[in-house]
Amino acid sequence: MDLMTAKEAAELWGISQRRVQVLCDNGRVSGAERLGNDMWVIPGGTPKPLDGRTKTAKQQHNPGIMPRDVERLIGEVNGTMAIEGMPLTDEDKERLRLVLSGEVTADEMVQRLVAKHRRSGNVGRVRI
Repeated sequence: MDLMTAKEAAELWGISQRRVQVLCDNGRVSGAERLGNDMWVIPGGTPKPLDGRTKTAKQQHNPGIMPRDVERLIGEVNGTMAIEGMPLTDEDKERLRLVLSGEVTADEMVQRLVAKHRRSGNVGRVRI
């Protein structure tokens, strides 16, 4: 397997060597491995990661929330809602899992809920 250094990747991708190192540190470069304190090796032919500041990159690189945190967050939301007298249903919890894991965006979930209530005839009674 061909390997390239951060410097070689920087030249290939048209960015600085330091930027390549930061991308590697953040786990954005597939297959990159650290040798020592400041040496990164990257598999040859690895594509340049998308610029994380763009909408496309955010959608493609969004790893979602760590699985262990999803249940904790759902528990916190459920606790808050229970205090208000409206604990989450199992269906509500599943919707939250989908959004928090990054499988569905919040906007897509809202659209699904609106469509569901529109079909049931409850659209005038739904509060958002």
